Amino acid sequence: MKKVLAFILFVAAIAAIIWLLIHFGIFGKGSGSGKGKGDNSTSISETAETEEKNTEDVTTEEAAKAEKLEISVSKNEYVYNNNMTSFDDLIKIIEEKEKSVQIEITIDDTAAKNTVDELTDKLDELGYKNYKKLDK
Repeated sequence: MKKVLAFILFVAAIAAIIWLLIHFGIFGKGSGSGKGKGDNSTSISETAETEEKNTEDVTTEEAAKAEKLEISVSKNEYVYNNNMTSFDDLIKIIEEKEKSVQIEITIDDTAAKNTVDELTDKLDELGYKNYKKLDK
């Protein structure tokens, strides 16, 4: 019985020491109640301007990424904006977009393989690498 009691006291003492070390910041994770000695030379307005610039950059990038072309291939035909489009007209539309535009090609069960290959080969040739082929 004495051994069990001694063991429990030993474990409790170790736990108390660890808690004190953590609580008073000896491991570098203090409670944050210290005064600190750093000099923060950045004013609030400078910080706000930096965050505003970062937000503008992100929204411009998101707008470019948000733009995507959705093309459907059914049999030997291309559908863009719910309209049947010839291959040449479709390529003209694609060429008007930036190279970073996302292109989703939805392939119907009836789509001819050579029709899909013709489109993807042309996209590769033009330098459009952000296209995905999706099965319907």
